[in-house]
Amino acid sequence: MNKEHPIKEKVFSPSRTVWRTQMAKGIYSPHRVSRITCIVNELISEKVSVFLNDLGVTAYIENGRFVREVTKPRRFNLPGEKVSLRNIPVDIFRFTVPRENSKKVIDNIIETGELHIPGRGTIFSQDLMEFSKEQPSVNIDFLDATTCRDYSDVLLHKLSCVVCVLSSPGSGESLAKAALDLGLCVPLVTFGSGNYMRDQLGLIRITISPEKEIVHLVMPEQDSESIIRILIEQLRLDLPGRGFIYQTPVSMGLLDTYLKIGKQKYAATIEQIIAAIDQLKSGTGWRKRLNEEHQEKKSIKSLFPQNNCEISIISDEDRIDILREACLKVGATGAVSEKVIPLARKVNEGISSTMIRSAINVPADITDKVVDMLLEISTIREDPTERIHVLDSPAAYVHKLK
Repeated sequence: MNKEHPIKEKVFSPSRTVWRTQMAKGIYSPHRVSRITCIVNELISEKVSVFLNDLGVTAYIENGRFVREVTKPRRFNLPGEKVSLRNIPVDIFRFTVPRENSKKVIDNIIETGELHIPGRGTIFSQDLMEFSKEQPSVNIDFLDATTCRDYSDVLLHKLSCVVCVLSSPGSGESLAKAALDLGLCVPLVTFGSGNYMRDQLGLIRITISPEKEIVHLVMPEQDSESIIRILIEQLRLDLPGRGFIYQTPVSMGLLDTYLKIGKQKYAATIEQIIAAIDQLKSGTGWRKRLNEEHQEKKSIKSLFPQNNCEISIISDEDRIDILREACLKVGATGAVSEKVIPLARKVNEGISSTMIRSAINVPADITDKVVDMLLEISTIREDPTERIHVLDSPAAYVHKLK
C-alpha cells in the first residue's frame, strides 16, 4: 500500500508577485536581498560602523532605545521587590546584502560586537525585494579574509517582527511593559511621524497627533498572532486613532534575552537558561504558549487582513513627501516616517546627511499599483541611496471607520 504524501500548501507572497510583475515588464529589475537589522548599545556602534565600512555596504542608522525591567529589593527589608523600567540608548543599523552572504555577515557582526553575550544587542535578517540603482553587494575579498566563529548554534529561525505604531503619548512604554511581562523579548522603541489620512478623523472631530511611538518586537513566529491579539486588547487599538500593528517574517536572528536587570539569585540567569534551551531544541518552538487562547479566538481571524505588504521607501528629506502622496493616491494608508543617517560606502558619494525611511503597510491587491507609482516618480536610476523595499506582511490590524 502506497503511503500518501501530504501536499504542501503554497503560501501566497505579495513580494514574489511584485518580482514576477516587474520582471515581465522588463523596465526595473528588483533585487532579491536580505535586509539585516542590527541593534546595539551606543558603546558598540563604532565597532559595527567600522566593520560595515570595510564591508562596503551603505547602511542607514537610526536612534532608539531598548526597554528593560529593573527589579530592586524594597527598603527596610520589606518583602517583595520594586519594579521599574529603564531605557537604554541604542543605534539601529539597517542595510541590504546578497542573500548568499547574509549568514557570514551576521556571524561577523555577532563576533565584532560580542552580541552572543546577553545585553549587548540584537541582529536579524529579512528576505525581501529591493529596487535600487545598483545591485547590493559586499566587499567579498574583505569578507572572505575575515575569520570568525560559526554562530549557527545560537541563531534562531522561524521568527516574526511585530511593529506597533502608537498615537497616544506614553503608549510605547505601556506596550514595552506588556511585552516584558509576557517574557517576549527586549522591546525596541523609536519615534516617527504618521502621514496617513486617518490621522485626521474629522468625522468625530478628533485630530490625532502626528508624532508616533513605534515599538518593535521580535518573537517566535508561532506566538505572533496570539500576541498581536493581546496587544490590541491591552492598548485598545480597536478604538479609532490609537494606532496600528503588523507582522513581518524574519529568516534568522540572534535576540537579546537580557529582559530584566537586578540581583542574580541563582547560578545561571533566566536569559542563560533560555539561550541554552534554544540551542538544545534547535529553535524557539518549545517556547510556544497561548495555544488555548489562539484556538478560542480563531473565530475573529477576520480582524487580521492577510497577505499585506510592508513597502519601505528611503529617500531624501525633500522628496519623501512626493513619494508618500503618490502612495496615498492609489489607496495606501498607514505610513510612518523616521529620520535615518546614511553610513555611505564612499566618503565622496555626496549624499544628504539626513534621509527619511517611510514604511507603508498595504493590502496585497494594491501592492503592484503602489510599487508602479513609486517607480514612476522615484530617482533610483540616478540616486545610489534611494531604496524601495517590498516585504511580506502576513498579518496586520488597523481600526477602520464605518
